[in-house]
Amino acid sequence: MEMEHKSFWQLEDGPKFSPLQKDITVNTAIIGSGICGLLCAYFLHQKGVRDIAVIDAGEVCGGVSANTTAKITSQHGLIYARLIEGLGEERAAQYLAANEKAVRDYREIITREQINCDFITTNAWIYTTTQKRLQDIEDELAAAQKLGVSASFDTKTELPFPVEGAIRFPNQAHFHPLKFAFRICDILTKAGCEIYTRAKATGAENGVVYTDRGNIRAEHIVSCSHYPFIDKHSLLFTKIYQDRSYLLALKGAGTIRDMYLDCENGGLSFRPQMDENNEDMILFGGYDHKTGHEDGAVHFDSLQKEAERCYPGHKTACMWSAQDCMTHDKIPYIGRYHTAGENIYLATGFNKWGMTSSMAAADIISDLITKGDSGFTDAFSLNRGDIGLQAKSFIKQTADIAGNFLTHLTMADKRLQTIHNNEGGIVESGGKRVGIYKDISGHIHAVKPVCTHMGCAIKWNKDENTWDCTCHGSRFDYQGNVVGGPALKPLERLEFQRD
Repeated sequence: MEMEHKSFWQLEDGPKFSPLQKDITVNTAIIGSGICGLLCAYFLHQKGVRDIAVIDAGEVCGGVSANTTAKITSQHGLIYARLIEGLGEERAAQYLAANEKAVRDYREIITREQINCDFITTNAWIYTTTQKRLQDIEDELAAAQKLGVSASFDTKTELPFPVEGAIRFPNQAHFHPLKFAFRICDILTKAGCEIYTRAKATGAENGVVYTDRGNIRAEHIVSCSHYPFIDKHSLLFTKIYQDRSYLLALKGAGTIRDMYLDCENGGLSFRPQMDENNEDMILFGGYDHKTGHEDGAVHFDSLQKEAERCYPGHKTACMWSAQDCMTHDKIPYIGRYHTAGENIYLATGFNKWGMTSSMAAADIISDLITKGDSGFTDAFSLNRGDIGLQAKSFIKQTADIAGNFLTHLTMADKRLQTIHNNEGGIVESGGKRVGIYKDISGHIHAVKPVCTHMGCAIKWNKDENTWDCTCHGSRFDYQGNVVGGPALKPLERLEFQRD
């Protein structure tokens, strides 16, 4: 599909801020100006903290927050039955309570601050189309009801195909994330909070954040940078992996009232949204996979074919992809980051539920900073054990990472003559593996196909013309520049020698 990969949300013009120009000293430094970082600043100010600085390597909400489905919900797939079995009812209830409070907090903030951001209260559904998963749906319903959710079961939905069963969570919501975030920026700057863009954090330790534009001394440091860039001591790279998913904004597909998600991994997602002309759209997503594991698929084309089967004659208005940090037990890491230093806090691993988790993280971290504790600390702690709940995913991902280190010993996957213009791949040159991309004029851009984070193999992502790390999800453009972390350094560029 020949269409720019840009989310519908990015049609909204955002505020512009200046880079950091010198060393500064503040009470609290927040790294990352996505919705999580902005909400942390907002909550801290509401709880009496002054002298706050927010920094970002790019522009405000230029990363994951601009590519979300923007569902605000405590319905996180088939999770509550797992949590009760793996953690017990008390910890599962704590997870639910934090996310239900997050939904309420969005509603309260939007009302109090009079934010016009297309916020709509609706139902969230998790469904199955197969008989074999019906028992899982029924188990999840029982778990949710046991925890106090007013959940219900049905076999009739608005979906363009029949389902075997679906669970409804009432009083959930969706909104326009950037309209919300940009209004929060306005509130923060008027309150005296400093926001600096194009200031790349390169390290942090007790009392100081190092950036390429100057250093920030702070009593408290909060890392909200999606994938933690300070991960050497805590081995977070063994606890987090990254997934990609794909979205289309469909016009002429009719309308739906509620939000829907297939319980299968990589299944379809649906939610309504009004377009810029106040006409109905459906945000249609799916085809999730681990970053760097495209396996030759063109996911946007596959998703478009699926959309045509579901909504014949529709028009695709926008298309975009998202990258999410995943944890092995499907619970975010939110809290004190002791291994990085005292008074350093972390929010990451939102598992595709970034909007709700961002609000929960802001509440938890602001309480830790201002009160020393939070009622939700145990469920989200970086030091939680829960080995049984994490084991299966941990073993799978560890084996995958080990295999991708060994990729360097294998032969190239393509020959130069099979790579056409505007395509990339790994070829053999001078007895070495070389990553090449041929631009539209046929010029070759060559890089060393080894991620600069920890030396894993990279693969060509032909959906988006990027080099993606097969282990930890770093992404680079065709010239090797960093698109997304944890890598901080670009790929090594090479002079390509034709054999």
